Amino acid sequence: MNRVKRNVALAGLATSSLVLGSFVIPGTASAAPARCNEVFYFKVTKLGRPTYKSIGPTVSKRNAASTTSTLKYAIRTDTTRSSTYHREAGGSLDWGIGKVEAKTSYDITKTVSKGRTVTNTLKVGPGKRGYTRPMVEYRKFMIDEYVQGEDCRHRLYKSYGVLTGITSSIHFAECVSKDPCTPKP
Repeated sequence: MNRVKRNVALAGLATSSLVLGSFVIPGTASAAPARCNEVFYFKVTKLGRPTYKSIGPTVSKRNAASTTSTLKYAIRTDTTRSSTYHREAGGSLDWGIGKVEAKTSYDITKTVSKGRTVTNTLKVGPGKRGYTRPMVEYRKFMIDEYVQGEDCRHRLYKSYGVLTGITSSIHFAECVSKDPCTPKP
């Protein structure tokens, strides 16, 4: 009889520890919500495709030779072009250029002055005319500041506007034809 009471008592202990264990396991499995440190950071996004603006006249030369020739063009620039920054919340042009250069692989030129002589070479077939025009390349960049909150989510904190920066200070538009043509970048 003692043996039966002992087995029943042991069975009762096993059952209570299973029940107790089922209460303990969910308690350790459910963790507190994730907590992060609040962190502010900048993000620069390139917008659209590049655009081009002329910094000098279109010039042309005819190849009078009977074989393809490489013609050299020297052009005096007649227009000054500048990067611009349309800001919504602070920052100067230099500040915007610094943010873009730090966050992208682009180097931004602040200003391209007129009065420089630039040269281009162009292969032109026999009896054809080569046309070229100096240009600058612009790209647009959106500058935003984000915050990672204590809930570990990332949110837009502040938009600093759009920088339209010169990413190539000399870019040639070209065309070759027997008939007049308009140089394309």
